[in-house]
Formats: sequence, structure tokens, C-alpha cells
Amino acid sequence: MILTSTNGKEQTLTNQELQYDIYQPFGPSILKVKMPQGYVNLFNAEADRILSDEKLSEERDWSHNLAGNVKKEVAIDHNKITNFPEFLITMSKMYYKHTIDKEPIEGSKVAFRVWVVSQYAGDFNPMHIHDANLSGVAFLKIPLGFEEEYKKEDHHPTAGCLEFLGSIPNHFARHSYIVKPEVGDFYLFPSWLTHQVYPFRSKGERRSMAFNVHFTMDGPVKGVNA
Repeated sequence: MILTSTNGKEQTLTNQELQYDIYQPFGPSILKVKMPQGYVNLFNAEADRILSDEKLSEERDWSHNLAGNVKKEVAIDHNKITNFPEFLITMSKMYYKHTIDKEPIEGSKVAFRVWVVSQYAGDFNPMHIHDANLSGVAFLKIPLGFEEEYKKEDHHPTAGCLEFLGSIPNHFARHSYIVKPEVGDFYLFPSWLTHQVYPFRSKGERRSMAFNVHFTMDGPVKGVNA
């Protein structure tokens, strides 16, 4: 039987029509949303306050807990960002409901750890995972020359990009998902999902907000803590 493609259907040479679906039953999900600009502005203001103060930057230094080879990584009190805790809770519950197919069980609690990553030319973040249930990142600043640098990249542009690695390379299986940083883009994913950040050459700061989400359950929940 010989088949020819007809945009989502296959037509045999005997004119017998075959309907088909292509499923993606394996692999983690990644939530993406555009974070409101108000949060971007508030985070940048708080990050500017900390990063511009050497003493405060040292007090808030979070690099000893992280894998990155970057200039500064500082802890941020996300509760100081008006309504942002509610935003994180909403996004985390949306992800939970999408993947577990039900609401978090009554009595469950959710906690967050948030930090800012300040990177400059040559900085990078090697492949790593996080010790939590969910993790996320939102982009706050991009170097002025980044777009031009990105356009000059050849067939596989990666400068300053975030890459998720879901499996080993193999035929008929997508193992890598590369994210070009855009201010305000917010991603949420399982903490065990391996990821890395490539270096860039442009002058200026690439700033992102990263966080971990910890669910505390009264009992075992398949897909979360069991």
C-alpha cells in the first residue's frame, strides 16, 4: 500500500482515506506565559537596589547554592513584589492541574525560593537540575546588542539562550528545546528537567529571575511526591 501526504490525512492510490493522529505521550511539560510588565519593573528596581550595593549583594549572595558561572546571583524577597506571590501560586497551580489533572489536595502548601541572576559577556550556566518540585525563570533584561549578535549566529543560534534537555539524542525524538530570551517571558518546568544557559558576547547585562516551587502535601500524591 502506497501513501501520499494530504495535510493530516493519508490518501492511498486506491483512494481509501486513512485518518491518523500523532501523539506525544512522553516527556515533561513546560508552561510559558508573558509576565506582566509591572512585575518586570518591580523586580528590576529591587534587583538594581541590591546589585548596586556591594555590601547588600554580599549579604544576599546566593551563588553557593547554584551552578552558574556568572557575575552575581542574589536572593530576592519575592513577598516585597506586590501581588507577585499570588501570581506564582496561580501559575504553579495551573501547571499542577494541567499535569496531574486535578487541583492540589486540600491542606497542601506551596513555598517559593526566588533569586536574580546577573550575567555579562562570557558568563554561562552549565547543565544542572534543581532540588524542588517545580522551577522557573523569567527574563528581566537583555543586552542592547543581543539581537544583532543573535542574528549573526549561524544555523544553530544559541548565544545567551536557555536550553532544556529532555533526553538523549535519538532518531524521531526531540531531546532539546532552546529558548531565546525575551523580556517578560516566564517559564515553569519540573525541577528535575536538565537545563543550561549559553554564554553571549554583547556588552551589557542579561538579567533573569529564577525560582523554585516546593509543594508540601499531607499525604502521597502520584506525580508530585510519590
